[in-house]
Amino acid sequence: MRRCQTLFEARCKVNNYLLARTMVDDRMIVMRIVCLSFASLALLFSVMLIGTYVDASHQGLSCPGWPLCPNGFNFPPKKYLFEEIHRIVAAMTAGVIFATAGYGAKKSGIMRKTAITAGIIVAVQIVLGMFVVNTKLNALLVATHLSTGVFLFALALITFVSSYRLINIPNHSR
Repeated sequence: MRRCQTLFEARCKVNNYLLARTMVDDRMIVMRIVCLSFASLALLFSVMLIGTYVDASHQGLSCPGWPLCPNGFNFPPKKYLFEEIHRIVAAMTAGVIFATAGYGAKKSGIMRKTAITAGIIVAVQIVLGMFVVNTKLNALLVATHLSTGVFLFALALITFVSSYRLINIPNHSR
């Protein structure tokens, strides 16, 4: 009888340790999602601002090729500078959005749906950007590219807000 009680107590201690460890891991995942979703939101806003400047200053075709400008990986001359910055920041933003979608897939609810949808939409946005450059700024494609960017921003905002709300929710209801 004493041996069974000792084994039961040991098993309870292990279960409590594993539960506490799971709660810490879950908390870390939530914090990573919050940080990544905020970073993707901030980067996305930056890409949209830079893209708007490139469009308004008629520099949309300053880099005639895609994905790189004629200078390749070298520092761009002033002629290509803003278009090159737009593409570099867009690539970084896509990476952060994909990372957010990866971590978001581990959770449930609206945050998971918006994070995964944002990951899919950012891939579509990259392809649209390629078509915008390759078709020499076709008006319909430019409008689609810009409106898809706004939709992507909305998804990133919803992902951030819903992930931020997870911080204050007890672990058992996540």
